[in-house]
Amino acid sequence: MRKSNYFLIVVFILFANSCNKDKEADPLSCKLETAESEFVEENLTVTYTLRASGDYKISTFYYYDETGRVELSNPSLPQELVVNLAGQKKMQAGATGTVKNGFIEVSFLAETESTKYEGSDRCEQSSQ
Repeated sequence: MRKSNYFLIVVFILFANSCNKDKEADPLSCKLETAESEFVEENLTVTYTLRASGDYKISTFYYYDETGRVELSNPSLPQELVVNLAGQKKMQAGATGTVKNGFIEVSFLAETESTKYEGSDRCEQSSQ
């Protein structure tokens, strides 16, 4: 085989391998955190939520209760925690993990007759 033919075959093989559409994407690293919110009412009931779909791994999930920040390691899903706050006025949630072809989402929601407090953060990956 001549050198020029050999060179063309090598270039063709390299080009064919670079066009392989079956290559899977690496998991996306996620660090989620809602915006911090403080309420003015005397007390408030807050619902914190952690959801995910696809191929995910969640290392930590945190939220605030009456004692301050509470952190859960390797939480099971879905999580929906209802917390009553009075002395501690801060609301915030967050999570760390990885996701592949899916999402991880943290959120909180609290409502009074006149005010709605909410926050959310989402990490999503799709490789279609």
